[in-house]
Amino acid sequence: MVLYLRAILTWLGFLFNTTAPHIRSLVRQCIFYIRKLGIRAAQSGLQTLLSRLLAHYQRISPKNSNAEPETTHFIAASTIHPVLAPVNDLSQSSSIQANQLQVQVSQHPAQGSSTSIDSRSPSALPTEWDPKKFKPLAPQLCQRYKGRVLVRSDIEAKPIPAKKKDFSETPVDGWESVIHPEGALYFYDATRHVFTDANLRSKRLLKAINHLAYQLLLKASDVIDDSTHLVLELQAKEDACNYYFVQHDKRLLFWLQDFDDPICIYEHVKGVKSDTHIKIALEAQYWMHCELYPSNALIQPQIATELKHVLLHAHSDFLTSDTSVVPYDLSTLQSMLDLSSHIVEYVGPLTPSSDECVELPAHLMCILARLMRLFARSKFLNFYGQASARLNANQSVYEVEQSRQKGTFRLRLANMFLWGAPAAQYKFLKNTWVDNILNYPKWYRHINRLNGDWSNVTIFSTVMLAVDVSFLCAPGVISAAAVVIYLSTICSVSSLVVSILLAVESRGWGTDSAEGAASFMARMIHTQSDVEALAIMYSLPYAYLIWGMFCFVTALGIYVFHSTNPATLVVVGLCWVAATALTLWPAWWGKFVITPWSVPSRKGGQVKETV
Repeated sequence: MVLYLRAILTWLGFLFNTTAPHIRSLVRQCIFYIRKLGIRAAQSGLQTLLSRLLAHYQRISPKNSNAEPETTHFIAASTIHPVLAPVNDLSQSSSIQANQLQVQVSQHPAQGSSTSIDSRSPSALPTEWDPKKFKPLAPQLCQRYKGRVLVRSDIEAKPIPAKKKDFSETPVDGWESVIHPEGALYFYDATRHVFTDANLRSKRLLKAINHLAYQLLLKASDVIDDSTHLVLELQAKEDACNYYFVQHDKRLLFWLQDFDDPICIYEHVKGVKSDTHIKIALEAQYWMHCELYPSNALIQPQIATELKHVLLHAHSDFLTSDTSVVPYDLSTLQSMLDLSSHIVEYVGPLTPSSDECVELPAHLMCILARLMRLFARSKFLNFYGQASARLNANQSVYEVEQSRQKGTFRLRLANMFLWGAPAAQYKFLKNTWVDNILNYPKWYRHINRLNGDWSNVTIFSTVMLAVDVSFLCAPGVISAAAVVIYLSTICSVSSLVVSILLAVESRGWGTDSAEGAASFMARMIHTQSDVEALAIMYSLPYAYLIWGMFCFVTALGIYVFHSTNPATLVVVGLCWVAATALTLWPAWWGKFVITPWSVPSRKGGQVKETV
């Protein structure tokens, strides 16, 4: 084995035109590893030796003024015949067998270029397929935003060298470092179309990724083509990974194993059975992949026009329908439409033919992919293209939900004692939270209105509290009236406290964003009873205020009608009845037709205006 190594070193020494002292330390180190570790270490030791010799050769090559610009190919083999040839007759030396590692060296490399060994060669990677080392992954589960590398704060500042003008990182063998528009660093292998977020500047991680990528590509050789990309994410053990394949021409993902738990792709939506429905879910994940890795993604130019058409329809649908399933309001849709117009303007001049694919800049690709993902997700949640598609935002697609249109006895009982407020809140919640999907535009408007109402209730409750205290200070208040005033005071204080609590907590629920509002509703509502409980809670400030007013009026009536003067009783009694009737009139508004210019229609009980 030592003879093999000496023959190779003699040949390299002749090829690089260098003297033996420059490489004797490397020779001793490589011979030591071969003797200690055996034949398997020879390959990795030779690779390390060759890379160091190449670097040394690049440093000394400018000194050779007689060298001609050409490209020299040499081959380092894992096995050679043990025939030693003299240095002057290198062409007649022993033949080099298979399992070879090819390296291409330019004798006059450009400034900033680097030379590397192709460590992705099949000879360096085992071909055995171990399914336990590979786990299907979805872009939604990528750890880019969670598994960040943290910087130590105790590291001293590094001085900037004098006259240094090249601040680029050392290139990684076979990989291109790419920076996401958001700032994340990832790596791309343009030859094999492989992406990874692993830090390949670590030789250990580079070796692991190359090993796993080779096995996956070899296993999938019968189903991949030029439009197929592979994404790898190392697991904690570093000898296993999560992965998925991307098929750009079909806008979907696929795996070499069954995806046993696709609930993350379905986003906990139940009843997903149709292949066309699953295809929409995979398309949403595809666009999320394009958002995570926007570089090197070829798309058809008509996709930009398709996005603009989708946004135009969504804009008009939300504008003309009160039950639109579009998840955004008009201002947001208009902003999206402006962005899509810029993308269409950019793509138009690039492709004279609609069949040609284009590669967008990373920033524009992120915009396109995110917008396409949002609407693909909306299609999936609303069962787009299915027989049971949701056409109105307040419709449920499940049979079990159809029997829950009316509240339970608890809600009806609370509705009587809380002056009808829970019924109104329940109707709102039932129409905005359907099948665990939140209609955020309606939710946002209603929550803003509730916050305004709660602020007003605090003012009214404060006034009622002051009136109750003043009433207790009046002379001649009998005990019965005082007891009722005590109840009014309790209700006023309760209304004030509950209004403040709900107003403050609503700002901490994260309801300023659709994701925060949906998360809040998911935490609060698990069953139909939770919807009723939330409706009752939203009704408490108003109900407490009304009960406080009612108790105050009752105490006032006791105080007034306690008088024995008949004239006073008659006058106050008539006024009392009239005021009570007029006060209750708005409470019954809408339940009966009470305006003379409205006539009930005989069809469906609708009310039509007559001129």
